[in-house]
Amino acid sequence: MISIIIIDFRSPEFTSRCYESLRYTTYKDKEIIIIDNTYNNVGLAAAQNEGAMMAKGEYLFFLNNDTLVKEDILERLLESKTDVTGCRMFNYNGTKELDSGISVDKFGCPAGKTGTVFYPDGAIFIKRKVFEDIGGFDEKLFLYGEDRDLCWRAWLAGYSVGINSSAVFYHNSSCVEGTNYYRRFHSEKNIIRSMLKNYAIEYLPDTIAQYVFWSILEIGLILFTQPQALWKSYFPAYWWNIKNLKDTLSKRKQIVRRIPDCYVPFSKEIGKLYTLKTKGIPKWLKS
Repeated sequence: MISIIIIDFRSPEFTSRCYESLRYTTYKDKEIIIIDNTYNNVGLAAAQNEGAMMAKGEYLFFLNNDTLVKEDILERLLESKTDVTGCRMFNYNGTKELDSGISVDKFGCPAGKTGTVFYPDGAIFIKRKVFEDIGGFDEKLFLYGEDRDLCWRAWLAGYSVGINSSAVFYHNSSCVEGTNYYRRFHSEKNIIRSMLKNYAIEYLPDTIAQYVFWSILEIGLILFTQPQALWKSYFPAYWWNIKNLKDTLSKRKQIVRRIPDCYVPFSKEIGKLYTLKTKGIPKWLKS
């Protein structure tokens, strides 16, 4: 059985369309679990863990609610050779192919398609035994980066991550340009927590030192472009990690480490620098 897990947050119109497209998938041994996260928003990571606890399937398929799928997507995913698998992704009307698999730099920042596929975007198909072995989603990450962190721990545990190009879906919000204070806060705090939690101790000091160096440069740029972001996003993200350091250190002990960090397929690019070079200074949105 495949358990398909969808989280709704104030967008029932998308969830309804997603559900309808899943109803017409040709694979029969499936269940669809929809978690309504609107009234008590526990975060995407925690809601997905809740769905996994309810699931009966041998396979878990975490699917964004603003998606539509092809009828044969489940059969194609079952043919996958990787332990954690993403799909080939197009925009919502199918006119443009999007980056399905994303590379990640040594800090855990997205780095486009500059290296090995580190994590899939919009949909994650994973064997239940793998999901349970690595401990599921880190609920402290709330959202924005919980998928990268899951795949990071999968790599550390010796599992493989990849894209099945024959499994196709359509995603509405994959090309959102710009950022906002809320998104930057969660993204930055999650990057820091993932580093502190996932790196082995022998690699951590040097990585943190490099992260501080690049962060100082980034802060300098922010001072001239969007200084309020320092007080509303970056400094709160740093303070959050200080307050939650005890919990992060406790989580470190639960990481399954079967391969050394040097074998994790990080991109050699610096993710934020790559984004700056390819997309320019980000546009700050109001919401």
